[in-house]
Amino acid sequence: MKLLKRILTWTALTIVVLAIGGLIIAWFVDSRQSDQELAEEFKGQRIQPTVHYYRVSNRHSNGTSRDEAPRTIRFIETPASPADSALPVVIFVHGAPSSLSFFNAFFKDTTLLNRARLVAVDRPGYGYSDYGRVETSIIRQAELLQPLIDRYKKAPYLMIVGSSYGGSVTARLAMNNPDYVDHVVFVSSALGPGLERTYPISYFADSPLIHWGVPPLLRLANDEKLAHRRALEAILPDWPKIRANITMLHGQRDELVYPTNVSFAQNHLVNARVKQFLLPENRHDIVFNKREYMTEIILNILTQREVKETVTAKSIAVKTKSNDTDRL
Repeated sequence: MKLLKRILTWTALTIVVLAIGGLIIAWFVDSRQSDQELAEEFKGQRIQPTVHYYRVSNRHSNGTSRDEAPRTIRFIETPASPADSALPVVIFVHGAPSSLSFFNAFFKDTTLLNRARLVAVDRPGYGYSDYGRVETSIIRQAELLQPLIDRYKKAPYLMIVGSSYGGSVTARLAMNNPDYVDHVVFVSSALGPGLERTYPISYFADSPLIHWGVPPLLRLANDEKLAHRRALEAILPDWPKIRANITMLHGQRDELVYPTNVSFAQNHLVNARVKQFLLPENRHDIVFNKREYMTEIILNILTQREVKETVTAKSIAVKTKSNDTDRL
């Protein structure tokens, strides 16, 4: 009995020490890169992304003022020359905790760079988009990222790739822009209210006595996590507004964001064509461990789009020729 008690005591102490150590380390871990660090990251590449910022006012869409200061959003994009004006645009939206640097590997893939303009954004509160200033409303986050859609809405083809929590925001962007968003790729995305794991430590970390001591990056993610169900319920009625084509990638062993999110999306995307890829060996790690596979899927989507455009152009040409003959 004494031995069991001693084992339990040491186990509890070990857990406490590891938890405290993890928090201390987290205070010094920074998942974001400064503008200069990003420039160094892509130095020497033929196609290098450039950093941009924009500001969003504190006004509602109805013109009334919000009780908040304006927001700053940072994003990177690969440059466009006149010769690239016909290139499709792919926007990457990260999860939590993270930043736009989560997608650096895609911005180094020459095949992808030659086929599309790439864009990645720091979601509100992350990276250099007002770091530490949380926004738990998916509706508001989509409003803050709307200027990106406006910037690229004249692109011949607009695709958004949303990872984890970024998939929630991506869904809202697609709801708000059915005439501009052509394709959405959901990667390990949390879409259905309650279809994700919330660990007991999340509620403990949210207590008043503990919350102040949680590192900003983890605090952001935790605040979003605890408000996520309510935020997803707020957009629940608007799923039929999505008309973009949908591709879903999800790990069948994902214990953080459950694979049932795929069936949820299929049931609610009543006006969209959905294609799913369930990966039997993957957890919540697809962007890291299946990056090449993701790139292949994105390239296939772009190829199918190009084939359809070619077939359509040929059909129009044949029809026009036929009409001319009829007039003769």
